[in-house]
Amino acid sequence: MKRYVTTVLLAITVLAVLCAAADANVTITVSNSREFLEALGSDRVIEMAPGTYNLSEWDPILNNQPEQAPPYPNLGRDGAPTLANGVSWSEVFDGGELVLDGIKNLTIRSSSAQRNAQHGGAIEREGIVVDPRYAFVLKFVGCSDITIEGLTAAHSEGGYCDGGVFGFENSSRITITGTEMFGSGTYGLQLLNVSDMRVALSAIYECTYGIMTVSGGENISFERCSFAYNREYTLVGVYGTKNMSFTDCGFTGNSGYYMFGVQDTAISVSDTIFADNVTDSPIEDSPNVSFTDCEFDEAVG
Repeated sequence: MKRYVTTVLLAITVLAVLCAAADANVTITVSNSREFLEALGSDRVIEMAPGTYNLSEWDPILNNQPEQAPPYPNLGRDGAPTLANGVSWSEVFDGGELVLDGIKNLTIRSSSAQRNAQHGGAIEREGIVVDPRYAFVLKFVGCSDITIEGLTAAHSEGGYCDGGVFGFENSSRITITGTEMFGSGTYGLQLLNVSDMRVALSAIYECTYGIMTVSGGENISFERCSFAYNREYTLVGVYGTKNMSFTDCGFTGNSGYYMFGVQDTAISVSDTIFADNVTDSPIEDSPNVSFTDCEFDEAVG
């Protein structure tokens, strides 16, 4: 009996180890846009070697629209990258948009940022770029436990009406740190029914329709972030989102009708500096925004 019990306990231990190994994330190091596309999926860490990753090099929709942009020879020569389940191209006005649908437990990070963080050095960022002006650089739908760390993400040319940097829909537990989002056709971030999201030590700048639009969801925070030289309409639009806050941030050189357009909810802004922004009305009078220990030095247009 004792030997039987020992055997059973050993089998349980081995099974537990195997299950833990199966649940552990796979780390994949990539060095070009094709490798990056093929690495996308659930339960993994993608470390990006230094360089700029133009995802449009492998956009089959854009490649079939030579009037929008010259076709990329690599796609025809080497064939399309193999994409995991839940990763696909969706057609937009001037090309393709990469959509991650139902992806869970994915980290995308700069390998150099990871090394520098370990050695106390400055953060370097790898870049993700797309050519279609009306596409999101990356769009996440129904995703959870997503981390983006130490990257830049941008359009090669900004447009209008549609096409932000990162779009999240019906997603939860999102973390963005040390990341720059810029040059989009609309907003740096577009969030729809997103919960438990933290953005820290990051920047959104030079977007053509504003900084972000947030609709629904809850528990969204921005900490030590910079928002600069964005323009056009309502710069931060928030609609019905519960528990949203900005802490120790900076808003500089933005221009639009309103800095904050907050409806059906209230947000908090603390220890934040507003400088050289141009809006139609004073930022400190923004309805449904609670300001605590903030500094205001803006021009009113």
